[in-house]
Amino acid sequence: MEANSRIEHRQLDFIQRVGRIGYWEYDPAKRTMSLPEASRDLLATVAGAPIDVSRSFMDALSDSERRRVQVIFDQALAGRLPFNSQLELLGRDGKQAYLVIRGSPIDDDQGQLRLAGTFQEITNEKQREVSHEKLITQLQALLDALPQGVSVIDQDLRLILWNRRFHEILDFPQSMVFKGAHFEDFIRLNAVRGEYGPGDAEAQVQAIVARARQFLAHRFVRQLTGGRTLLVEGFPFKSGGEISGFVTTYTDITEQMRTEEQLTRQRDVMKTVIDNFPGGISLCDADLRFTAYNEKFQELLDFPPSLFAKGWADFEELTRFNADRGEYGPGNIEEQVQAVISRARDFKAHHIERARPNGRWLEIRGTPIASGGFVTSYIDITERKQMEDQVHQLAFYDPLTKLPNRRLLDDRLIQAMAASKRNVCYGALLVLDLDNFKPLNDTYGHPVGDLLLIEVARRLMSCVREIDTVARFGGDEFVVLLSNLAGEIAQSAALAGIIAEKIRAGLSAPYQLQIGGNGDAHATVEHRCTASIGATLFVGHEVTQHDIFKWADAAMYQAKEAGRNSVRFSDCANSEHTFPGGRR
Repeated sequence: MEANSRIEHRQLDFIQRVGRIGYWEYDPAKRTMSLPEASRDLLATVAGAPIDVSRSFMDALSDSERRRVQVIFDQALAGRLPFNSQLELLGRDGKQAYLVIRGSPIDDDQGQLRLAGTFQEITNEKQREVSHEKLITQLQALLDALPQGVSVIDQDLRLILWNRRFHEILDFPQSMVFKGAHFEDFIRLNAVRGEYGPGDAEAQVQAIVARARQFLAHRFVRQLTGGRTLLVEGFPFKSGGEISGFVTTYTDITEQMRTEEQLTRQRDVMKTVIDNFPGGISLCDADLRFTAYNEKFQELLDFPPSLFAKGWADFEELTRFNADRGEYGPGNIEEQVQAVISRARDFKAHHIERARPNGRWLEIRGTPIASGGFVTSYIDITERKQMEDQVHQLAFYDPLTKLPNRRLLDDRLIQAMAASKRNVCYGALLVLDLDNFKPLNDTYGHPVGDLLLIEVARRLMSCVREIDTVARFGGDEFVVLLSNLAGEIAQSAALAGIIAEKIRAGLSAPYQLQIGGNGDAHATVEHRCTASIGATLFVGHEVTQHDIFKWADAAMYQAKEAGRNSVRFSDCANSEHTFPGGRR
């Protein structure tokens, strides 16, 4: 077990240093946190200041942020719930840094409830959000140069951006157009001077303000009292995934101000934005034709230039090309094409991650346009997905046998206990220890011992059901979790015993292991290695995870004391204390 602890420590240290994911634990009794050395080093890098052995990220928080985190911890412990939250750190020289922390209640070796979890820096993601908002501001500045009037209000319905044409077209006094001006004041002026027709002016104001608070996209034509006609188009904009305000344009269409020169200018502005977009981007109009796109769009989706030879591309043609090359998986090609076209005609905003057949991952965002059609962006995130998969593999799987490790088994046991309670069905935990493993290592070395462990893992997997879990705890210790056995204890014990005996017999068969290397001739050695197996039953949450492991482990030692190569069930698993109500 000491070797197992060292292996897990090295794995955790590697994850923290390479994956830049920190680990922490919180003791509610002492109200203190502890971090491994690698996690403290990572935290010091994030905060821009050294973190000594007695400190945690709690020390780098403001008072209000620290109180908020304490509330999160208390609620998680009280409800035994996992949590996920973001923190703002006070770094060196006033620079801010951000973390996302995730955690969940756990029982320690003494059965005491604690919190444990991870933290990861998200400062760069936050900075990208700021850059995104800056880009939006720049795009809105482009609108300011257009002949239309432009106004931007925030989520509190206050004016934050406008252009000269805004108050000229709407005939607002310049004195009332200033940053922070209330949207309601402009509406009230319009109502008083009859812009909305006959009726109670105040009622008109309240009705329009109530609609504005819904931040819904709209497009309509309005007659002004002076005889002019306006085309009004409005749409909400978002920041950080939440609605941050509303952009409205006002076009005086009385004199048909849209000349060919102005249309060309707008197309040039759009082309500049599209060509300089960091990923692929496409604009599909109401007739389902791709009328604007950049080279990255064609590259990421591997579309041949011939599909765009006429200067635009037909949506159905591109869809059929994708279906023919298997982008949408197996199935009837014509049905796939018609399904995609149907969704496009009733387009809805979406954000998905899609794996292409060539192994590339794309982050795809689609946004409908109020006048018809939609804009779609495509970002390659392939490298990030690969890193996430690698970190997940290192965190939850044994690198030698590829079996789940203790962390993943703990999670599977929690799920099995919940399913057991929900289905009123027993589960079982089997702890296995190889009886004749050390002599093999001592005689032929660890590489040959590793070959044996890999073969043991393979045999274990062949003995259990698909719903069961086989895990390696390190060294020569393995654990098998059996789920959904039966509703009665006797039948469940019998089923668990059958599987345990199948495992015992499978592991006791001779092993043919290849030895040699480093220029030596290879040879095969036959090795016999049995297993001592301890088992215990559980149902629901009537006992703790700690007790389940403890009882199975004790039964395993009974098997060893009884001469090894045997299976023993824990007495505690059959007691009235464990399963109240007389269930047997």
